[in-house]
Amino acid sequence: MATFLQKVRLVTLGSVHDLLDKAIDANSPSALRQYVRDLEDALDRMKTEAAVQAGQVRTLFREQADLESRIETTKATAKKLVDSGHPDLARPKATDILRMQEELKCTSANLVTQQETSKKIDIAVGQLESKHEQIVFRVRELERLDRDSKAKEAAATSLAAAGRLIGGGTDISIDDIQSKMLSRNDAASEKFDRAVGDVKQPIDPEQEAKVDDLLASLK
Repeated sequence: MATFLQKVRLVTLGSVHDLLDKAIDANSPSALRQYVRDLEDALDRMKTEAAVQAGQVRTLFREQADLESRIETTKATAKKLVDSGHPDLARPKATDILRMQEELKCTSANLVTQQETSKKIDIAVGQLESKHEQIVFRVRELERLDRDSKAKEAAATSLAAAGRLIGGGTDISIDDIQSKMLSRNDAASEKFDRAVGDVKQPIDPEQEAKVDDLLASLK
């Protein structure tokens, strides 16, 4: 069962690589950003799986060492019983030794398989990390190009509008505009001066003489 699941993991991982290769060729910033998120999730899962597989390797190493130690200890015990003239008591020990030797053979085989699986997953994690770096670089490059394109498009639109404005006013002379504005200012000044004159009080000679006398008496 475990071997089957491991194969499924590796097959799934291969599919992920195929999708990532397609994503790199897609040249779509939004698609690549989504692949980056998916890849980061896959990386986290694979790193967790790699740790689990490495832990199983350590467990099998420990079980192998324990079995080897128990076999040697049981052999020593059985030998002492045989040497002391108790072969009947040594027989159960011999049975235990044979059973543990079978367990050791199975454990050693599982250890080899587990080491291969752990190595493959570690390699897969490294490949995923490499793909992640490639796609992150591609996303950043495409985002830079996208920003550059948008800036140039905006500038082109502004320049085109300015060109239309300038082009539409080529028949208008700046000097003509200034001349018309000066004429308007002259007319406005004349109107202002006349309006001020209209509000002035008429001069009364008799009143003016009285004002002069008053000012003289104040000296």
